Order: sequence, then C-alpha cells, then structure tokens
Amino acid sequence: MTSGIRRRVWAGVGTVAVAAAVNVATGMFTERWTLAWGLCAVVVVVVGGVLQAWLTVGDGRAEQSPEPASQVAEDVTVGGSASQEMHGPGQQRITRSEVEGDLSQIQRSDRHDPRG
Repeated sequence: MTSGIRRRVWAGVGTVAVAAAVNVATGMFTERWTLAWGLCAVVVVVVGGVLQAWLTVGDGRAEQSPEPASQVAEDVTVGGSASQEMHGPGQQRITRSEVEGDLSQIQRSDRHDPRG
C-alpha cells in the first residue's frame, strides 16, 4: 500500500471515529438522539472535507517535479582521463581537481539517447 493510500485510509478512519465520538457524547449529554445524529453528520462532512483538502495539498507537493540531478566532483586527482555522463536534466561540475588526461562531460536527454 502506497503512502498516499495509507494516508487516505487513516483519514477515513479518523473521520468516522471523531463523528462516532461526537454522536455518542451528544446523545449522552442531551438524550436527544436526533440532535446527536445531526451533529454527527455535520462532523463527518466538516472533518472529512478538511482531511480531504489536507490530503490533496499533500499529494500536490509529492507530484511536483523533483530537483534536477547533480554530479559534483571536488578535490579529486586523476592520473589519467576522467568523464562524467548524465542522462536527463541536471548539473555537472568539477571543482578544485586535477586531471592529467582528457576530461569529458556528457549530458544526454533521456528521450534522445542514441543507445535506446
């Protein structure tokens, strides 16, 4: 079960539990069960709506595009050649490093990768 589904299940369980508690408490204090059921229905709608909004906002954050990838090499000494290769968007950086041979940095788009 994914975390989004798990959160929705717990939100549903919590809504029903709170509404049931309001129903019983109102019924016990007032002995007017029609009022108790009415308040229970209001609590289900309000708490359910608030939880649904919370879940929707939480899911929206998860669907945003992730931060671009990054490849960083710092303070590296290479006796021969060095290369970096990245597929997709991101940043490649080599700083404070010594490379005696060739340095190659390749960045490929996943959609146009010639290797398939």
